[in-house]
Amino acid sequence: MELAQKKCSTYKPGTPPITRKDTVELIKEVPGWALFDGHLKRTFEFDDSEASIAFINDLIVMSTEEGHIPDLALREGKFVEVGLYTYPAGGLTLNDFIMAAKINAKQPE
Repeated sequence: MELAQKKCSTYKPGTPPITRKDTVELIKEVPGWALFDGHLKRTFEFDDSEASIAFINDLIVMSTEEGHIPDLALREGKFVEVGLYTYPAGGLTLNDFIMAAKINAKQPE
């Protein structure tokens, strides 16, 4: 099953983050995303702030439904920075990659 078709699972306290090996394999499935200080990150560019804000609003709805909220920042009105990390696990989990794939699916090319 493709990552974008999966549903985020509820994090169980004490569950460790995924391994480096799994991270290297999973990042291949989310084009445009990169590792930065252990976080999965991507910056999206839009024509204007209206499009950027609409994208952020869509992400808020989707991430609330999935139960996995990304870090979001709006820069210069047209750049949306998205960061994924499972803070209770102290690292990345499968949920972070599921969300990255779902976000990629929402991004108009």
